[in-house]
Amino acid sequence: MKTNTVSRSGKSAIKKVSPNKTKPKGLGRVERSFFPGRELPRIYGPGDTNALEPGFLPAWVSKNKKSVEADLLEYGAILFRGFRISSAQEFEDVALSLDKNLKTDYLGTSPRNKVTQFVHTASELPPHYPIMQHAEMSFLDKPPRKLMFFCAVAPKEHGETPIADLRKIYEDMDPDLIKKFETKGVKYIRKYDGPSASRYNLWKTKRWDEMFSTKEKKQVEKIAAQQRFQVEWLPEDGLKLTNKQVAVRKHPIAKTKAWHNHSQVFHQDAARLEYAKILKQQGTIRSAILAGVLYVLTFLKKMLVEPKDQDTNVVFGDDSEISVSEIGKVSRTFWKHLSIFSWQKGDILLIDNYSVSHGRLPFSGPREILVTWTD
Repeated sequence: MKTNTVSRSGKSAIKKVSPNKTKPKGLGRVERSFFPGRELPRIYGPGDTNALEPGFLPAWVSKNKKSVEADLLEYGAILFRGFRISSAQEFEDVALSLDKNLKTDYLGTSPRNKVTQFVHTASELPPHYPIMQHAEMSFLDKPPRKLMFFCAVAPKEHGETPIADLRKIYEDMDPDLIKKFETKGVKYIRKYDGPSASRYNLWKTKRWDEMFSTKEKKQVEKIAAQQRFQVEWLPEDGLKLTNKQVAVRKHPIAKTKAWHNHSQVFHQDAARLEYAKILKQQGTIRSAILAGVLYVLTFLKKMLVEPKDQDTNVVFGDDSEISVSEIGKVSRTFWKHLSIFSWQKGDILLIDNYSVSHGRLPFSGPREILVTWTD
């Protein structure tokens, strides 16, 4: 037991110091593993009771950042599971220990609500809507480098956040299709309602004031110019954004190539193709009904609305069409490599956004997944 043996008077004194108060945080043991038969994600779990103490995980990460970064670079995704992380603020503390350079600017398409300074809800899209695999904000010149998800409320059934190795997607994609995407790039077309419109629409995501965090059109144009978005103001206060981007990216550190675009999210047939896969995976009456509804609605939408007038669409960079057959190949390749695992309360999922994609499967009932990201 540690003691203090000198008093102010110079006489010897003994003062007991509580071991709990002097015990350094982050000295517990962490074990690494995988889900049986899966290469993603790398799992970090507590190896002893010391690793369950409050404040352990951010302290441990700070002390072991090099090994965490090495695993992230190699595998692309790390799941911290079993640690006692119970709030958005505790999640933010862990995220800051992983990377101090957290961001709040979000030019993605899903509606999000701010929870703490750097933490947001992952998506406010209706629970029945599938979110296809994508690299976060891949349509930007400089997408986020890392993503961190936190499970505040685990869904009782479904609602997983599947992930896939984008490096393997690139390697396994049809060679002729890869060449076409790499040569031509992709062009994104998105339309947004104005501030006075309802947030939700069957086909749309969020309003332009939510995306740009301003109702001032001049400010929107300034931000859009920085991202090389072409701006077109539409009747009834609408906004159309168009931009061309690469379809494949090299990792900034490892220099590995990865599939890195939103074609499988913005294509007009993407949701229909996704639900056909979800029906096989979930096998529920609800998914069967939704798959049928999406099939009919997509058919009607394509019959009644020209591609250039769709609220979201993606074409090759030379304006040629990405066919249903081609986007079907993309979808099948992703589902071949998906890693699907159920959320547990307190989970933190760290993703290298240049190497691993993510999405969301439909669900019902309570579910709360939070997110933060770095540049």
